Amino acid sequence: MVTVARLIPMPALCWLIYVDRIWLALILGTLIGCTDFIDGYLARKHGPTVLGGLLDPIADKVFIAFAYLPFADLGWVPAWAVALMFVREFLVTALRSAYEQRGMSMKTSYFGKVKTWTQMQGLGMLLLFVLLAEYRQVLYGLIIAIIAAPLVATAIFYVVKRRFWPGALLMSLLTSPLLYFHARGELDLTIGFCMLLVVVITWLSGIDYVLVGMRELRGRGDFGLADIVRLVGAIALPAAIFAALVMTSAPTWALVAILAAEMSVGGLDNLLSHHKVAASALSWAIRVLGASGLLFVTLAVDLDTQVVTGLAAAAAAISLLGVAREFWRGRDYYVDKRLRQKSMAATAEGS
Repeated sequence: MVTVARLIPMPALCWLIYVDRIWLALILGTLIGCTDFIDGYLARKHGPTVLGGLLDPIADKVFIAFAYLPFADLGWVPAWAVALMFVREFLVTALRSAYEQRGMSMKTSYFGKVKTWTQMQGLGMLLLFVLLAEYRQVLYGLIIAIIAAPLVATAIFYVVKRRFWPGALLMSLLTSPLLYFHARGELDLTIGFCMLLVVVITWLSGIDYVLVGMRELRGRGDFGLADIVRLVGAIALPAAIFAALVMTSAPTWALVAILAAEMSVGGLDNLLSHHKVAASALSWAIRVLGASGLLFVTLAVDLDTQVVTGLAAAAAAISLLGVAREFWRGRDYYVDKRLRQKSMAATAEGS
């Protein structure tokens, strides 16, 4: 219930950014981020569920889809940087499905533990930079606080636990150049470095999957068509979305819908791959490569706004319908049919 409550207001976050209600977007984004801690606490206290384990990473991925795409669309950050971040997300998800299908286990790197936190913190910092662009002294104090807070947290952690907190020290080190850029009065460079930091941490968190995992897959000799389709789609889809966003008059709602839908279905594909019932290469190609192809066509016909709108809407329909089909097809795995049957059997026995 908490995770679903996180998902519901996410489109409103995107809308608030577009209508220049940055303060409200910052408050809403902070509240959405805080529910992640509540969700984690409840999972630790009462135990995890299959559905909760699926929805939690979906909520995180949909969150960054709704938040970061407007940044690129409005020109606050380079579109290529945001596209590169999403290429990593799709690529690692595709590789994780390939590993799950083969029963392979990939240990998450240290950066994987801080990736989502960095993306959410980056969102808050970018909103603050835009909101307080004319209040340089206030921003100056905020940047100092952002750098100092992890150091204070590290000291407290050491006093309480007698152990160092390397993640906090790393964040202070990586964010310290923001102080230099801001002191020079170069807001564009400050924002650009913040986005670059998010992209670098995001890619570092998937380095094991991309380098080590790919080497292991090649060594097995069973790399198939389904794997190729997923990997090609992982690169083609975000490239098509952000190319259409920047270079055409494609409606933003269609692009946001495709990005959010495809980000959400990745976790389900991992789960179904684990149970050896993942979508076929043909099904994945029709949805992902079909939507990507329609968006790439918009680059050639952008002079006709109606045609571009129609193509983008068709791509969104293919994606949304395909994703809905996947969630319906896999419902017995994430709702856990066995638990339902056991509950029904117990009820019948009791009556």
